[in-house]
Amino acid sequence: MNARQFGVVHAIFVLLLGSWSAAHAFGNLILIDSPPAQDYSLSVGPGLTGYQQYPGARGLKVIPVPGVDLYFSNGAFASTDNGVGWNFAKRDDLQFGFRLLPIFGRKGKTSRELGLAEVGARLGKDAFFTYAPWRFLILQSDLLAGSGKHRDGAQAELGATLGAPIGERALVGVTAGATWSNRSYMQSYFGVTPHESARSGLSIYSPAGGWSDVSLRLSGELQLDERWHLSGEVIGARLIGDAGASPIVRSRTQSMFSLTLWYRFK
Repeated sequence: MNARQFGVVHAIFVLLLGSWSAAHAFGNLILIDSPPAQDYSLSVGPGLTGYQQYPGARGLKVIPVPGVDLYFSNGAFASTDNGVGWNFAKRDDLQFGFRLLPIFGRKGKTSRELGLAEVGARLGKDAFFTYAPWRFLILQSDLLAGSGKHRDGAQAELGATLGAPIGERALVGVTAGATWSNRSYMQSYFGVTPHESARSGLSIYSPAGGWSDVSLRLSGELQLDERWHLSGEVIGARLIGDAGASPIVRSRTQSMFSLTLWYRFK
């Protein structure tokens, strides 16, 4: 990556840090195209997203989010959907690499209202691998590290996407996924220490690592003309195991959505 490309990616990374303010175990599976054949591709546009303010919360917070999709021919990318990273594969049916994702944890005000310790902002380090054995099927895996109170939380997500075109301008996909979380992540977001129990009135709870959720995602894209297209997704997840049994959880059903109107500059 040359100095100019690095400067552009750095600026977009700062934008990403200001755009996202939630931590989710689910929804990290990546769907990206192969790098452009030459130079770079860039699309931007207005967007809207909704999310739970912390894992286990009830109700959605909805905020405007500017959409950015920047991909370089050498594999580097910066995207509000996929973070900042590098795709090492040059094939249409295979993507693998690393990326950085902002994880803002559980904010101070929310933690105080719950009577729980704050989980501070973190920079997540992520490895991804996707493979499409057929045009209509994509197998996905993702490993995210760096979350939790002590930055040693980790989640592994596995999933499969079935996709199909609708006419010449639309594409829809359905993704089924499941997330395994280590003990540090589970304790940070679902555990209750003796001190927190005395302050909040919640029962002491020490969850073990294990499968923490299953999810279903519906995604779609509509090409409006040569420059404009609309994309969106809705994710529904169900907290399971020790995550779902936590006294912190207000709702086992979790959800997230995004909708973006894109303009392609290049």
